[in-house]
Amino acid sequence: MKAVAINGSPRKGGNTEILFEKGTGAAGASGWETEFIQLGGKTIRGCQACYQCFKKKNSRCSQKDDVFNQCFEKMIAADAILLGSPTYFTDVSAEMKALLDRAGLVALANGGLFRGKIGAAVGGSQTRRRHARF
Repeated sequence: MKAVAINGSPRKGGNTEILFEKGTGAAGASGWETEFIQLGGKTIRGCQACYQCFKKKNSRCSQKDDVFNQCFEKMIAADAILLGSPTYFTDVSAEMKALLDRAGLVALANGGLFRGKIGAAVGGSQTRRRHARF
């Protein structure tokens, strides 16, 4: 069995990554093959709603100048997908939002590529009280 863990935090070594280390370590000890992908520091753009994924049906997004297609290939190949992001004002990071929007549309356009997969999410607040003053 294979699991891919995708960290949507822009901070390497932050709380979300620490949580993933614990989770993927336990999965690895149980015999799962695990892979960790850090989106922070990489370019990933939002969906352009061009619907080329529905026209071409090739399990790819037409945008080719970012890391989305490489991440999506790994998501398709995995039996389990773990997604993690800090929460900023009740939402995931911009990197994770871009991945979710595009992956959902491309998977839907190609017959529901995520059916039967195990999914899990890791999230938490990164805003400290002293930074939350307006």
